[in-house]
Amino acid sequence: MLNITDGQCGSCSHFGGGIPEEQLVQIRVNHTAQDDVVGGCDLDSNASIHLKVSPIGSCDRYEAA
Repeated sequence: MLNITDGQCGSCSHFGGGIPEEQLVQIRVNHTAQDDVVGGCDLDSNASIHLKVSPIGSCDRYEAA
């Protein structure tokens, strides 16, 4: 189980492409995700390359969900 903190992808508004809405809400509410979860990053510069990231990833363009 992954524990997600503020500033990580799982709590970012750009994260979640390809993850079912109900599962994404649970990730954001509970701040946890299964080890094998990956989601798309919808940040403009990443969306065109279909970047997939872990909920515990991070970058300089974080925006709280």
